Amino acid sequence: MLVPPLEAQPELRYKPVVGWGELPDGYVSGQGMAVAVDHQGGVWFYNRGSHPLIQFSSDGSLIQSWKEDKTLSTHQAAAHGMAVGPDGGIWLVARDSHAVYKYSAAGRTLLMIGGFAASLGSNEAPYAFNLPAGVAHDSEGNVYIADGYGNARIVKYDASGTYVKHWGGPGTADGQFDVVHGVVLDSRDRLYAVDRSNQRIQVFDTDGKQLATWNGLGTPWNLAYDRRADVLWMCDGDLGRISKLSLDGKVLGWFGSDGSEPGQLHQVHSIAVDRDGAIYAAETVNGRIQKFVRGD
Repeated sequence: MLVPPLEAQPELRYKPVVGWGELPDGYVSGQGMAVAVDHQGGVWFYNRGSHPLIQFSSDGSLIQSWKEDKTLSTHQAAAHGMAVGPDGGIWLVARDSHAVYKYSAAGRTLLMIGGFAASLGSNEAPYAFNLPAGVAHDSEGNVYIADGYGNARIVKYDASGTYVKHWGGPGTADGQFDVVHGVVLDSRDRLYAVDRSNQRIQVFDTDGKQLATWNGLGTPWNLAYDRRADVLWMCDGDLGRISKLSLDGKVLGWFGSDGSEPGQLHQVHSIAVDRDGAIYAAETVNGRIQKFVRGD
């Protein structure tokens, strides 16, 4: 199927909320790695600065921040992906620690999978990762890990962290990956995997059956599911762009340009959507989080 160039799709009217996000006192900026919205509308920003996790209200007011000594010292350097689970748990992927953690919203450690205590995982290891990248949940609370940079697979666990299965492997064929960088599920429990270096998105059911492969969308770095509109949002860190996708992989529109000014994006690494349709973007090189709202 021939895919028209992205510029042929409609440009969407989104504008930044300039000055959004009250940062904690003494915050030293670091790479913005991930963003997620909780069930109360709070916005969580996972970064490699002096406060690796910051929670904002939707208007940008600071709710809380976790300094390095409140979680683990490895989080600052290892921060990568995150998600909010169905029960409100905060799931953090510490890539360089080869670990995935679940915390309460107050910062109490509830669960760890992988980590330095485990041997560095191969593609067949049930509980050990190799540079994991992302995390997501289905409607039953099962956990899916994008594993990731060193491995090339998706690993499924139940809500208690018990291994269920995995699928994938290195390559370019359907069901294989080259840097599986993120995962997200829609309301029907279809799983969308960001196969970044292969410049595509692959779609699976929760048992790992491959349903579709989408090419020609640019270079996907991450995805967010918009439950209100039943669409996906994709960030392209190469182009500095955010695209709106239908659930059959059609580009419905896009916005953004590469740069460091307010409203521009440079190496946008993660996005999230709140219940009002506002979009939040975490950028690595610019070391920030931005909020975008419709401009019409």
